[in-house]
Amino acid sequence: MGNKRYRTAEEVRNRAEEAIGHPFEEIFELARKFQKENGLKEKYGKGDIGQSFEEGWFNYACNNVDKPDFEEAKVELKVTPYLINSKGYRAKERLTLGKINYKEENWEEYEKSRFWVKNRHLIIMYYKFMKNISRKEYCIKKVDEILLEELPERDKEIIRHDWEKIAETIKQGRAHELSERDFMYLSPARKGHGGDETVKYDERYPKAKPRAYSFKASYMTKLFNERMVAGKGSDSVLPEDVSLRDKGFDEVLLDTLKPYLGRTVESLKAEFPGLRKGYSIKNEIIKRIFNSTCDLEQTDEFQKANYRFRTITIDNLGMPREDMSFSVFDFNALVEEEWEESVAFEEMIDSKFLLAIFSEGEDGKEILNNCMIWYIPDKDIVKVKEVWEETRRIINSGIELKQCLTHDKQGNPGFAYKNNFPKSNFNGVSHVRNKAAQSEYFKETVNSVRLGEPAKIILLEDIPDELKDVETPTGEYMTKQCFWFNKKYIKNQIIDYIRKY
Repeated sequence: MGNKRYRTAEEVRNRAEEAIGHPFEEIFELARKFQKENGLKEKYGKGDIGQSFEEGWFNYACNNVDKPDFEEAKVELKVTPYLINSKGYRAKERLTLGKINYKEENWEEYEKSRFWVKNRHLIIMYYKFMKNISRKEYCIKKVDEILLEELPERDKEIIRHDWEKIAETIKQGRAHELSERDFMYLSPARKGHGGDETVKYDERYPKAKPRAYSFKASYMTKLFNERMVAGKGSDSVLPEDVSLRDKGFDEVLLDTLKPYLGRTVESLKAEFPGLRKGYSIKNEIIKRIFNSTCDLEQTDEFQKANYRFRTITIDNLGMPREDMSFSVFDFNALVEEEWEESVAFEEMIDSKFLLAIFSEGEDGKEILNNCMIWYIPDKDIVKVKEVWEETRRIINSGIELKQCLTHDKQGNPGFAYKNNFPKSNFNGVSHVRNKAAQSEYFKETVNSVRLGEPAKIILLEDIPDELKDVETPTGEYMTKQCFWFNKKYIKNQIIDYIRKY
């Protein structure tokens, strides 16, 4: 039978779009038929869906060469999943773009590199991932066609800068030091099962782990939303006259803030008048320093590279005044999601943070003390996962709301309800607690959620006479909750960056 010939990208795209709606079961059967007729082996594990489409739907034998899948049409085909969670449409995983060949890549010319030649013209077939649904029932939902040279100018600049950074690291014999977190959109992802496998690429240098070019999941999420869900583009946090050819994104962020270090909050407010009322003044100041019309986390680069921004105000001992909070979690979604696809992983583990540290000066006035780029150390990731797992266990086994006495500002007694989620002393890194303006246990409001399974209410044995007629919760509702980094933990992360003025 042999390979079907595709001469143009249009032919490949048309055939890809014809697959929309066809169940994967049909594609797998067509693939087995093509493989049998052509003496090919069926592939199992990661990548078998892509192979099934190439061989079953396109009738083109899958290969591992550093050239586009459809060489004559100069098109690389990708089949990749997306999902929908509490934050909307998300890429389920990074998009792998070919193995990094430490030995034979053209590290001197980006446009002649194996990465560029193989991936400059992509046709991406998207399918919706749904947990507890057999993948035989999946089907292609959307098809996109991406030419690297037609991406937005800033994207092209950042992708090229990422590639050049990979190239320079390898040329210096430091391939073993490559880490995905050091790159924005194009990263050197671990290839294989993540064990101790290493490869030698030069006798002069240490062995390095196998890696592949990949577009980060955050970048794919933004592309999917902009191109497939008719989403709007975002403002850039980088000035138009700033190029990343000479310095990295992190350096640009820090350099932008450096001239303002040591300034009081009051002087910054005077320099940037008209700050929005009802919002964090410090957040607004930083946003104005970057001349951004939207919150920094909503800017194009922050979304695509999965950066977060936080202001931290410390006391005279370097202790942050508050723990660091994240998104309110969906109880039902939390117990359904996998760790590396969870909102907690995306926000707390897979993110890089721009931290603006404010402190109290000798005159008692708050100043912008310093700024830094931070991400959670590898050794602490397991601690956050422990909290995430314990929270899931509690939701599944039963939330408890323990009644206790409290008093308002006027000294009047009342009830409060403590839950059994992990507290700040659970492991010293992270915890769960409410994130709402007011506690609410009696109805569904902006501050509360309705639970899938009612919580167990544990009442006090001895209730004061004046509170015996006070209504108690049924367990159907609970104040909204979220994950937090402990402030003591954050102190240890920033302590070496606190300046004395």
